[in-house]
Amino acid sequence: MCEVCKAEGDDYLFKNGPKKLLTTSNLYKVFKNAIAPIRLCHIHSIELFHLGERRFLHDHIFFARNLATRSKSQTAGDDSPFGI
Repeated sequence: MCEVCKAEGDDYLFKNGPKKLLTTSNLYKVFKNAIAPIRLCHIHSIELFHLGERRFLHDHIFFARNLATRSKSQTAGDDSPFGI
């Protein structure tokens, strides 16, 4: 399932059609010294390409919050995981 559609409560098969596959994309500028791999549907992968990482995360704030909590559970440190 598309991580953005899951965070926003959308049905990704209805938005993309049954033939569209999920792609794995990487976010490079979100975390400090780390790459965040994410699974996106066709529509959200195109949107990420057009908007860029920062605007994409700004437009999909629920997904950004889920991504931040996922990072906190993986790393236990005093520094903020965001390099912004």
